[in-house]
Amino acid sequence: MQTQLINEKFSVYKFKLDNFLKELHQFTINSRSDEFQKIVSNLRTNINEPFLFVVVGEVKAGKSSFINALLKANVCKVDAAPCTDVVQKIEYASEEKETTLSEHYKKIGMPIDILKTIAIVDTPGTNTVIKHHQEITQKFVPNSDLVLFVFPAKNPHTQSAWELLDYVSDEWKKNVVFILQQADLARPEELETNISKVKEYAIQRNITSPIVFATSAILELEGKENSGFEEVREFIHNTITGGNHLKLKLLSNMDTAEQVIKKSKISLDKHKEQLDKDAEFVEKIKTRLISGEKHSTFEIKSLVDRLVANYDRIANDVKEEFEEGLSVFSLFKRTFGAFFNKDSSIKNWINDLQNNFEKRLKGTFEEIADDGAKHFLDGIRQLLQNLIDELGHNERQRIDKEELYLKIGEERGKVIHDVKLKVTDLLSNDSFTEFMNSNPASLAPTAMGGGLLAIIGTIILSTTQVAFLDITGGILTGAGLLIAGGVLLFKKGKIIKQFKHGLDAGKGKFETELTEKLNGKLNLIYKDINRSFIPFYEFTEKEREKIIPLLEEFDKINQHYLKLKSEITAEF
Repeated sequence: MQTQLINEKFSVYKFKLDNFLKELHQFTINSRSDEFQKIVSNLRTNINEPFLFVVVGEVKAGKSSFINALLKANVCKVDAAPCTDVVQKIEYASEEKETTLSEHYKKIGMPIDILKTIAIVDTPGTNTVIKHHQEITQKFVPNSDLVLFVFPAKNPHTQSAWELLDYVSDEWKKNVVFILQQADLARPEELETNISKVKEYAIQRNITSPIVFATSAILELEGKENSGFEEVREFIHNTITGGNHLKLKLLSNMDTAEQVIKKSKISLDKHKEQLDKDAEFVEKIKTRLISGEKHSTFEIKSLVDRLVANYDRIANDVKEEFEEGLSVFSLFKRTFGAFFNKDSSIKNWINDLQNNFEKRLKGTFEEIADDGAKHFLDGIRQLLQNLIDELGHNERQRIDKEELYLKIGEERGKVIHDVKLKVTDLLSNDSFTEFMNSNPASLAPTAMGGGLLAIIGTIILSTTQVAFLDITGGILTGAGLLIAGGVLLFKKGKIIKQFKHGLDAGKGKFETELTEKLNGKLNLIYKDINRSFIPFYEFTEKEREKIIPLLEEFDKINQHYLKLKSEITAEF
C-alpha cells in the first residue's frame, strides 16, 4: 500500500517536474548554453529511466572488476593496461547486445534482474591519458542518481580522484558511496586505516555520515566469503525497494535542476556585469574619439596659423621689395638697361620676384607642413594605440570554461579581436589610402599611394599653389604689363595697393581652403576609426537587449522551482 502511494505521488510530481524542466530547457536554449541544454535534456530522459549509478575513480582502481563482480557477469573488460576507453552504460535487455552511440559512448544490454531497477555507467579513470574521457565522465555526473566512488584499497589518497569528488558532491550535490576495491591486497589494519581516512576526507568535503564499503572482486568471482559484495547488494536493495529509489530519483533531478539554476544565475550576473563594463567602454571609446577629433582640429588650426604667419612674413618682404622696385630710379635703370642687358629688363625683374616668392614659400611651407603633419599624425597614433591597448586588455579576459555564456564570451572575444586588428591596421603608413580614394580630385596624384603624412603635406602644398601662387602670379604679371605700358607714373599708388590687396586675398583664400580640406580629411579619418569600432558597439547593444528578458525569464523559472521544491519536500 505504501509503495503504491509513493508510486502515485511520484507520477504526479514527475509530471510537474517534467513541465518545469521544459521551461528550464527553453531557458537554456534562449541563453545559448549548450552544456546546460544537454544536462536538462538528459534530466527529462533520466526521470523515466531506472535508478542510475555512475561509477567513477582513477585508472586501475578496479571499477570494471567491481561492476563485473556486482553483476556476476563478464560485462566490462578487465586488463593490466587501462581498458575502459569509452563510457559504458549497462542496462537491462532481454538478450545481450551492445550499441555504439559515439566514439566515446556505448550502451550494453544484459538480461540481469538487478538491471531492471538500476542502470550502471562505467567511466574512464579520472587520471586517464585518453583524450576527452574526464570531460565525458563529468557530463554523466549531473544526471546520476547515485555516484559510486571507487578507490584502490591500498591507496585511496590520490589527488585527481578527490578533485573529481569536489565536482560530484560540491558542484552537483550528488549522493556518494565510497568503494575500497581490491581489499584482498591490503592488510586488515591497513584496510581499517584507509577506511577511516576516506571517511575523514569525505567529512572534510562536507559529506556527513559517509558510507564506505571494502570489496574484493577476486574473492567474489571465486565464490569466497568476505568479498564485501553482499553488503553492497543489501545497500542497493534497501535503496531501491519500497519506492525509495523513486523519491531519491525525484530529489536527485531536483538537485541537479537547482544547480543548473544557481550556475545560470551566476553566469547571468557575470554576463550582465561584463555587458555593463562593455557599455562603459563603448562610451569611453566614443568620448575619446570626440576628444581626439577636437584635439586634432586644434592641431590643424595651429598648423594653419603657423603657415599663414609664415605667408605673412614672406609676403611682407615681397611687398617691400615690390614697392622699392617701383622707384623712378629702379624703373629707369631697368628700362634703359634692357637695351644693353636683356636680363635686367622689367619683365625679368617681375619674373624673378615671382619665382623667388614661390621658392621661399615652398621651402618654408614644406618644412612647416612636414613638422605639423608629423605632430598631427602622432596625436592620432597615440589615441589609436591607447584604444588598442584597452582592446587587448578586454580581449585577454579569462573565459570560464564552465560558464553559461561560454559561446557568447568566445563571440565577444572574436569581435574585439577583429576590431583590434582593424584599428591596428589604421596605424600602418598605407592605411589611409582609402581617404584619398574617397575624393581623389582634391589631392595631387603623387599622394595617391602614400600615408597620412603624405596626404597632409600634399593638401598643404596643392592648396598653397591653388590659393595664392596663381593669384600673386597674375598680379605680378599685370603689374609688369602696366609698367611696360608706361602708365606707372599715373598708376603707381594703385598698382602697389592692388598688389598688396592681392597678396592679402591670396592669404585669406589659402587659409580658408587649407582649413576646409584638412578638416574634411580629419573628419574622414575619425569616421573610419569610429567605423572600425561599430561591430563592438553593435555586439554590446545586441547583448544588452537580450539580457533583460533573460533575467525576467530566469526570475519566473526560479520562482517555479522554489514552489515545486516546497511541494516535493512536503510530500516526501
